[in-house]
Amino acid sequence: MTPLFQDATSLLTTPQIGPLCGALCLVHWATPPAGCETSFTRPSGDRYRHVILALVLLAQFLSPLVAFSLGALGPLLRDALALTREQVGSLAAFFYAGTALGCLPAGWAADRLGARPLLTAAQVMGGLTLLTVPLLPAAGLLRLVIFATGLAYGTVTVVTGKAIAEWFPPEQRATAFGAKFLALSCAGIGAGVAMPALALWVGWSQVFAGLGGSLLASALGARLLYRERPLDASGAEPIAAPEGRDAVWGNRQLWRLFGVGFLYEGVQDTFTTYLALFLQERWGLPLTLAGSLLAQAQLAAAASRVPYGWMSDRWMHGRRQPLLRGLGVVAVGALLALLVLPPGTAYPVLPLVVMLFGVSGLSWGGTYLTLASELAGRAAGMGVGLATTCLYAGSTFTVSLFGRLADETGSYTLSWGLLILWLLVGIGLLGGRRPVAAGACADVPRP
Repeated sequence: MTPLFQDATSLLTTPQIGPLCGALCLVHWATPPAGCETSFTRPSGDRYRHVILALVLLAQFLSPLVAFSLGALGPLLRDALALTREQVGSLAAFFYAGTALGCLPAGWAADRLGARPLLTAAQVMGGLTLLTVPLLPAAGLLRLVIFATGLAYGTVTVVTGKAIAEWFPPEQRATAFGAKFLALSCAGIGAGVAMPALALWVGWSQVFAGLGGSLLASALGARLLYRERPLDASGAEPIAAPEGRDAVWGNRQLWRLFGVGFLYEGVQDTFTTYLALFLQERWGLPLTLAGSLLAQAQLAAAASRVPYGWMSDRWMHGRRQPLLRGLGVVAVGALLALLVLPPGTAYPVLPLVVMLFGVSGLSWGGTYLTLASELAGRAAGMGVGLATTCLYAGSTFTVSLFGRLADETGSYTLSWGLLILWLLVGIGLLGGRRPVAAGACADVPRP
C-alpha cells in the first residue's frame, strides 16, 4: 500500500471517529422537553436526520484537518521551508482568508441551490488541490493550495450549518451544532496526535495528499447519501423568524455577535496555530510532545462542546449569550496563566492550563452559530455565511498580527497579551440584555 493511501486509511480509521459516533447517539437522545410547543413540524424523513448528521460530522472532521496540521507541524514546516514565525502564521492566514471569502457566497448559494451540490463540490475541490502538494516545486504554490482548501472549508462549514438549521428542530439545534463542533475538535485531536508522527514517517507533503484522498471519499458519500429536507404539509420552515433584508443586514444584535465571532475566532485559531511552536521555543518541548498538548486542548474541547449545546438548549432554555460570556472569561484566565507560567513549571500544570483553554476558548463555536442562525431566521444560510465569514476574517488578521509581533519583539509576551485583549473586547460586546432567540420555545419560562 502506498504512503498516500496509508495516510487516507489511517485518517478514516482513527480512534477520533469514536466520539463522533457518540455525538450521533447523544443528539438522538436529546428529544424535546415535555410541553414545549414549536412551529417545527417534523418532516416525513425524521429518522433520516441522523444520516444527515453523520455526513455533516464527517465533512466537518476532514475539511479543517489541513489548518490544524499547519499548527501541529509548525516546527517541521519552519525547518523544512526555512520560514519565520510570521511566515508559518501566513500559511494558516491563507487558509482562513480562503475560508472567509468562501463563506458568504456559500451561504447565498445554499439558500438557493440547497446543501447537497455545494457539500459535494467543496470537498472535491479541497481533495483535488491537496493531492497536488507532493508535486509542488515551491513553497509559494503551497500557499495557493492552502488558500483553495480554505475556500472548500468555508463552504463546508456554512453548508453543514444550514443543513443542521433545516433538519433539526429548535430544541435540538444547539446540541446538533455542538456535535458539529465536536467533529472540529476531533480533527484537532487527530492532527495533534497523528500528524507529527505521520509527517516524520512519510513526509509532510504525503500527509497533505492523504487528507485530499479522504476528502474525496467524503464527497462521494455526500453525493450518494445527502438529500434536502422535505417540506411538511403546511410548508413551515424550521426557523420561525422575520424574513427579508432586515433579518440579517439590518439586525444590530446579529452584527454585534459577528464582532464577537471575529475576536473569539481570532484567538482560537491563533492559539491552535502557534501553541506547538511556542511550547517548542519557550519550553523546549519536542515536536511530538508539543503536538500532544495541542491534542489535549482539542480533546477537552471535544468533551465539552455537545454538553454546552445541551446546557444551552435545556438548562438555560435557549439563552446563548450568558454561556458565551462565561466561556470568554475562563479563556482569559487560561491565557493569563499560560503567559505567566515560567518554563520548567511542574509538567502536570501545563497540560491543565492548556486543557482549561480547550474547554473555554475552543468550545464556544456551536453556541455562536446556533445564535446566529436563530437571529437570522429564514435567511439562515446567509446568516451562518456572514457569521462564518467574520470568524475567519478574525483568524486571518489575528494569526498574522500575532506572528509579526512575536518576530519583531523576539518574545511571545505582547502577542499573548493581544489575545487576552481580544477576548475582553468580545466579552464586552456580549454585555447587556439578550434578545429572545428565534428558535427558543415560547412557552418555556425564562429566569
